[in-house]
Amino acid sequence: MTLSATALITLVQAKAHLRIDAAAELHVSAEFVGVGDGADLTFDLDHTPIEGSLRLYVNNVLQVETTNYSISVATITFVVAPPLNQGITANYDYTAVDDTFESYDDLLLEGMIEAATKKAEEYTGMAFIQRAITERHLGNGTEILKLWRRPIASITSVVRHYSEDIGTGDGTTVVFTLAEIPTASSYTIYKDAVAQTDVTDYAISGSTLTFVVAPADGAEITAIYTHTIKAISEYTNLSGIGRLKGLYVWAEGMEYTVVYTAGQAATRAATQALVPDAVAAVLLMVSYLYENRTDRVGTEATTGIGSITYESPQLIERSAANRYLDALAIGSKGLG
Repeated sequence: MTLSATALITLVQAKAHLRIDAAAELHVSAEFVGVGDGADLTFDLDHTPIEGSLRLYVNNVLQVETTNYSISVATITFVVAPPLNQGITANYDYTAVDDTFESYDDLLLEGMIEAATKKAEEYTGMAFIQRAITERHLGNGTEILKLWRRPIASITSVVRHYSEDIGTGDGTTVVFTLAEIPTASSYTIYKDAVAQTDVTDYAISGSTLTFVVAPADGAEITAIYTHTIKAISEYTNLSGIGRLKGLYVWAEGMEYTVVYTAGQAATRAATQALVPDAVAAVLLMVSYLYENRTDRVGTEATTGIGSITYESPQLIERSAANRYLDALAIGSKGLG
């Protein structure tokens, strides 16, 4: 899995947040360093020990630094070569590197980042990183049509869907008039519920429908199409609050499709600079999910110990993330 372009934070940022302390210490117990052969003096550890933390053993006997060995970075040099077939082990602490996660954590974290970004956008009614969005709405009989994401960067198109009873054939008439001018290539014409073929069976110019052959007497002529609603003359874009204000009402029960671009900025870096609270909230949600992965199990029972029931987390309601998102949500709630 690869993060989508609209994920608000990166995998590196999520890992850095989850690590908490860049200088966190990790512990190694009983690392197998090697086996003595009576000749080799130098052996390498897997990591560089934090000064003073190394406990080195030969045949389970603790060795003394300087007296029995010296260490440079991760290389041990014995004063006397360990005897043949005697095992060498070590316990020590070392400083974590930038990425101490397992490879399978990447897929898990990427899924959590996507989920947290989506939840934050749903909660605030915002789009963070700009993208094209297509939405279908039913008119509510008012002047205001509420889009699902804000701020609106631009409106690509607004169309109204029509399912129209055009008329009835009489065996002679070939020209009929539609209620509106269809959007190019959006229409399908039917005679007695049978779809007709553009050019072969009919032609449309503006709102005029012309058949090649007159529909038979009594034939029902219907059409499905969309009609483009024009900006300024038919609606106003209230971009800051994610609303379209119609010159007339958005007809109740009529279906509309809106294609638009919404979001704070075109890139992740620019968006993060504009909505730092959202970044903090998404990081908190990712850490909450990551640290509570076992809550996906409903109940666990162990013989002789008992059972435990886990509560499923509520991403927004039960985490500190809502404190960051509430301020961003103003303007997306309670507006008609």
